[in-house]
Amino acid sequence: MLVVLVTACGGGSTIALHPLAPIPKLDKLPAYEIIGSGPLVVVLAADMQDTLYDSATTDTLVPRLLSASYSVMSLDLPCHGADAEPGVQPLDCWAQRIAAGDKDIFLTFCAGLFGVLNRLGVSQVGILGISRGAYVAITCAAYNERFRDLALEIPVIDLNYLTEFKSLPVDEALFGTEQYAPYVRDRAILVRIGRNDTRVGTALAVEFAEEVGATLELTDAVGHQVAEDGSTITWLQEHPFCQSGAAGR
Repeated sequence: MLVVLVTACGGGSTIALHPLAPIPKLDKLPAYEIIGSGPLVVVLAADMQDTLYDSATTDTLVPRLLSASYSVMSLDLPCHGADAEPGVQPLDCWAQRIAAGDKDIFLTFCAGLFGVLNRLGVSQVGILGISRGAYVAITCAAYNERFRDLALEIPVIDLNYLTEFKSLPVDEALFGTEQYAPYVRDRAILVRIGRNDTRVGTALAVEFAEEVGATLELTDAVGHQVAEDGSTITWLQEHPFCQSGAAGR
């Protein structure tokens, strides 16, 4: 049995719902896993196994978080892990599900994440999203003020920029991250991306960072790669979202 100590902070969380789309209600919570002890950082990258245990997926970010005495939690992103569709690449799956009418694909994920945090009794938390995980992190953070620190590594800002969505573009009014900017401007936000990331678009990440008042770091990474040198952990430590209290699970 997995036993962890998760440090929880403050009182009850304040929920900030986006007025355009309500969060779905779930019948049951999704599977999740937590490793480590200390203030909780949710890390979103792929499925939870790769995110938590494969350093290649996070470019050593998870081991660095654990070494800095954080707890790390992850869930399977939509179309990953237990939610994967055999023979379909995850981002193609995103595009196909949205095209088939699943407007709540990401909000359903966020609802599950919120439910897990409610169960854990965690009222303040950091969230670190990598590439596609950063897109989901932005979405979830906009709906819930308990995400005080947002670290966005090589973030997907515009789904329609991705090659997987060229033939199945999404409605920007429903899936554009610009709608979420007003809801996260009061948070501490870090955006890190290579100077010439053509996979997700460096210019898009820079524009988003400027719009939300984020700390922007342009790295020397080649292509669509994280260039983690410890600065993300240092940034989190300089923005302590969690300072007191404890909760066990």
